[in-house]
Amino acid sequence: MTVGIVITIYKDLESLKIIINAIKNQMVLPTEIIIAEDNESEEIKDFVLKINIPNVSIKHTYQKDEGWQRNKSTNNALRIAQSEYLIFLDGDCIPHSKLVYAHKLLSKDNTLLCGRRVYLGPTFSKLLRKKIIQISKFEKNYIKDIFDITKDTRHYEEGLYFDPKGFFYNLLKKVLRKKTWLIGCHWSVWRNDLLKINGFDEDFNMPLYGEDVDVERRLRGIGVKIESCRNAAIVYHLHHEKVFNSNEEVNDYKIPYDLMQSKKDQFICKNGVEKL
Repeated sequence: MTVGIVITIYKDLESLKIIINAIKNQMVLPTEIIIAEDNESEEIKDFVLKINIPNVSIKHTYQKDEGWQRNKSTNNALRIAQSEYLIFLDGDCIPHSKLVYAHKLLSKDNTLLCGRRVYLGPTFSKLLRKKIIQISKFEKNYIKDIFDITKDTRHYEEGLYFDPKGFFYNLLKKVLRKKTWLIGCHWSVWRNDLLKINGFDEDFNMPLYGEDVDVERRLRGIGVKIESCRNAAIVYHLHHEKVFNSNEEVNDYKIPYDLMQSKKDQFICKNGVEKL
C-alpha cells in the first residue's frame, strides 16, 4: 500500500518548512508528498526544489491567485497523485511523528478517516515558527508541559497520543463512540474513492462547505464509510490571522449552503478532476 500526503498551502512558506521537517521525521515515511499551492510563489517553488527525502517523491502544483480556489488546487494534486491512499493536510497543520503510521494502520477498504487538530495559540506557534523549539521536542514534552501548553492551546486533548494497535486506543473508541465528520484540514481516503466522485467540486469557490462537507456528502452517497482516527493521527494547527474576512464569511454563509442543497442528489460532481 502506497501512501501520499497532499499539503494544501497558500502564502505560508514558514509553516511549510516546519511541516516538511516533521514529515522527514515520520516513523513511517510516505511514498510521495504533493504540495498543492493555491497561488504561484517563486519562494515556494525554490524551496520545493531543495526538498530531499530519500525514497519519497516530491511534487508541486500551483496556479494563478484568483481568490479562494482550494478545490481547483486540490484537484491539481489529485490528477498527478500516484499513491493508492492519500492523507490531506492543511498548510498550517504540523503532523505528529506517527501520523502516517496511524493513517496507514487504521485504513480500511471503502472508508474515509477523519482527523482533528490541536489549536496552538500565538505563543507556541511563534516558538515553533522561529525554531526556538522543534516540533519533536514539543511533541515529546506534550504531557510534561501540560500547564504551559493549555494556557495557549485549544483542544489540548486532541494531542494525546494512543497507539492504534493498543488496548487503550480501542477502549477509547468504544467509550467515546460518537458520530464523526470530515474536517478539511486533516483526513485521509483511498485515491480511487475520490476519483469515483470526480474529486473536489470547483463550483465551490468560498471557504465553506466545498472542501469538506460537500466531499463527505458525496463520498457517503457512493457508500464510503466515515470513521475517526482521533488520538492516533494527530496534527498541531499553527495560529495565524484569517486569510479571509470573517464578516464576509458570515454574510455569505448562505451562498455555498444553497449551492450544496441544489446538488444534494449529485454525488459525481461535473466541475471536478474531469469536466463533465
